[in-house]
Amino acid sequence: MARACWVPVSDAVGRKITTIEGLHPDGTHPLQLAWIAEQVPQCGYCQPGQIMQAAALLAQKPKATDAEIVEAMKGNLCRCAAYIRIKRAIKRVVQGA
Repeated sequence: MARACWVPVSDAVGRKITTIEGLHPDGTHPLQLAWIAEQVPQCGYCQPGQIMQAAALLAQKPKATDAEIVEAMKGNLCRCAAYIRIKRAIKRVVQGA
């Protein structure tokens, strides 16, 4: 995974790019549903980045531990401080809830 803000467009030519809209055509990816169930969003500013980071983590580690979740998500800042709800949403997907 690479953050779009760090990748020049020229480096993306011919490569697969997944955006938040590309997780599922109708917005029902398990992470998107967990975000709704846990009422994660407040302002919404960081949510696409948070969900995409979580999706990258779970693609590599579908049964991520609490420590792995915290480590993977530590680079994403949330100005509303919804970190507990974000972690709960990711855990919901890990647990298959």
